[in-house]
Amino acid sequence: MGGVVEYTIPRELYVPLRELKECFHRRMVVFSGLNSGLYAGLLVKEYCRIVKPEVSILYAADNLESSSIYREFKNVVEGLGNVKFEGVLYKDSEKVLGLTYDILVLDLTEQLKPNDVGRLVEVVGGGGLVIAITPKIGEWEKTVTRFQKKLIVSPYNEKDVKHRFTKRFIKNLLNHEGIWIVEDGKVLHGKPLPVKFKPKRKILIPSNIKFPLRLYELAKTQDQVEALSKLEKLLTENYRKTVILITANRGRGKSAVLGLGAAGLLYMLGQRRKIKIRITAPSYSNIKTVLEFAEKALNVLGVKVEKIRSRGLILTLKSKLGVIDCVSPTRIIKRKADIVFVDEAAGIPIPLLFKILTSFKKIVYSSTIHGYEGSGRGFRLRFLKTIKAEKKFNLEEVEMEASIRYDDGDPMEKWLYDTLLLDAEPVSLSQEEIEQSKPEEAFYEEPNLDEWFTNYEDELKEFFGIYVLAHYRNRPDDLAILGDAPHHHARVLKLPNRKIVASLHLADEGLVPDSEIKAIIEGANPPGNVIPSCIVRYYPIYSEFAKLKGVRVVRIAVHPDIEDRGFGSYALKKLCLEAKEKGYDWIGSSFGLTYQLLNFWVKNGFIPVHLSPGRNIVSGEYSVFVVKPLTEKAWKIVEALSREFRIRLVEALSDTYFDLEPETAWLLLKETYKPYLSEVKLTSPQFSRISAYARGLMTYEAASDAIKILVKSHFLCSGLLRLKLKREFELALIAKTLQGKSWDKASKLSGVKPTTIKSTIREAVGEMFKYYGEREAIKLL
Repeated sequence: MGGVVEYTIPRELYVPLRELKECFHRRMVVFSGLNSGLYAGLLVKEYCRIVKPEVSILYAADNLESSSIYREFKNVVEGLGNVKFEGVLYKDSEKVLGLTYDILVLDLTEQLKPNDVGRLVEVVGGGGLVIAITPKIGEWEKTVTRFQKKLIVSPYNEKDVKHRFTKRFIKNLLNHEGIWIVEDGKVLHGKPLPVKFKPKRKILIPSNIKFPLRLYELAKTQDQVEALSKLEKLLTENYRKTVILITANRGRGKSAVLGLGAAGLLYMLGQRRKIKIRITAPSYSNIKTVLEFAEKALNVLGVKVEKIRSRGLILTLKSKLGVIDCVSPTRIIKRKADIVFVDEAAGIPIPLLFKILTSFKKIVYSSTIHGYEGSGRGFRLRFLKTIKAEKKFNLEEVEMEASIRYDDGDPMEKWLYDTLLLDAEPVSLSQEEIEQSKPEEAFYEEPNLDEWFTNYEDELKEFFGIYVLAHYRNRPDDLAILGDAPHHHARVLKLPNRKIVASLHLADEGLVPDSEIKAIIEGANPPGNVIPSCIVRYYPIYSEFAKLKGVRVVRIAVHPDIEDRGFGSYALKKLCLEAKEKGYDWIGSSFGLTYQLLNFWVKNGFIPVHLSPGRNIVSGEYSVFVVKPLTEKAWKIVEALSREFRIRLVEALSDTYFDLEPETAWLLLKETYKPYLSEVKLTSPQFSRISAYARGLMTYEAASDAIKILVKSHFLCSGLLRLKLKREFELALIAKTLQGKSWDKASKLSGVKPTTIKSTIREAVGEMFKYYGEREAIKLL
């Protein structure tokens, strides 16, 4: 006669629970196989009994109510009266940033997205528990997740998906301390971890503080106290620019101290006059915590605050003392502000950070050094180096090291950073290596990614570490995309001593089927094939390009110690030779447009073929697409694309691209290698007026229509058939004639002196009229 099966957690799991009772670290338990949701619920029940009676739980999954595992778990924990329980879909996981939970349940049975793991594990506080629910360990590495399905492009299918990241994930679960694995109710892995008790350090508040004592009493660590003390420097009315840099790993209370500091500055400075404090960050989720702590601090200081919302989000705290206001990075430089806070500065492009630097007198930059938001190491290396070189700045630095959510030495932090390469760094180079390294002596190699993801972790870290210091917006997903996408691969440059000094992340593109081309023309946006899809969408007449075989350079970066020495160009040269040998038709890339980046690609023979019609809302940059043809077939199409792009650009510079920097536009319009002569179409009266202007008999304004036709034709010509004009002439023509700027603005943007801008334009038009006008005169006769 059968009875009801009584399920209990394995007795070994009481070990991590007792450890959590005694320390302020975190532990992880992985449940795989049968009844995982039930066992997870039972573990929570025991956690409430042994560790903490009142518990907050976050359950994260791709699906909730339709999941049998979720229902199984929920049935157990809902009966516990001392549990606060909420669920979140992975796609909405940014909403919980800044919150802290005792227990996190990650349902990884259908989805393993590195960004979600990196973001969510860090919401668990000290003494807390991470529960992961997974497929059976032996089957997991063969499971195709929803994330991996999005990496599949034509002509690949699910069988072609690599599972390197999942294998690496499993390996790290088995190799790290503080993690227990249970399959079908039996413990497969886990061992006790000695609890190292560290007494809490007493927080010491300086005696000579300027902010109210009540504000300092909200600080949780000595690091936060020090940061607040540095922010007091902004209270001084000083004619010199003051910059404060705050850096920290995740969970150090950086955003919280920004909020406290903003409140303190508003409270103190607002006594004299109403002030405006602007806060910006790559996304609202970064700002949310800052505003919450600013509001909390103002309430403690007795300041009545009105919260102003926009689209359901709190964006402004308004009081009689002034406002604390949230603004996007691209818009903040157009606003007035007494003090600007830039949170997660590593996620904002360096050029935009410099614009903020030159636009305001008092600025606070803060950045995560390591974490899923991207690394602040590159930010410190590149941006801080420039600031320090400026003698006229007051610069104050604070690095926050003490964690707020958990004690130092937390095993979950180590596991997370190791698994997602959050603390990746490039290899160290000696002074001798830096001085003697030459590109032509480096080895161009294709790494074995299977080995990198399982055995040669140091090289994988060095590879990604170079991107970190190159100020790329690094995300854990990038690691999984390189490892698992069937069409993604890598190349490196290594010194003779085998040290990696250049990293290339590549993706095969092209060979797009007719059905997909048709779908793109009709508005579809299939995954992958970034460059072919762009060409088809904006130049459907040249859809044949999508059938060619190409390589997109997703990322390329050189070790910062040997930049500007030709290693990047050498890597591209070797890539082009390899691609040509293997029968590829083209190599291309797309990136946020800056003069420096574009110049690198153009000087290496890449031709601009598209510029996004709008700037990125976060970076403030246009996206540009460049292509280098490798075959005659590709050359013919790219030549035509280049001409179409130039036509579009010269016509749109007075409208869509009115705010584009003239020197960047000049580089986009730089002549290509193959000669092309654009016809100058002038009426007889236009010809006469431009002739009179060139001879000094007429004003620019009287002949501007004819001048514009001539200038457009000049920039549409290429190769030997294009007149060689001085760079300053062409910059002035772009700013004044094509963009329609005022004389003063054209002078400033082109670098031509205000006293000579008019004569410069007249001289340039005279040269063009003489060169192109003779042909036009013959036609008019």
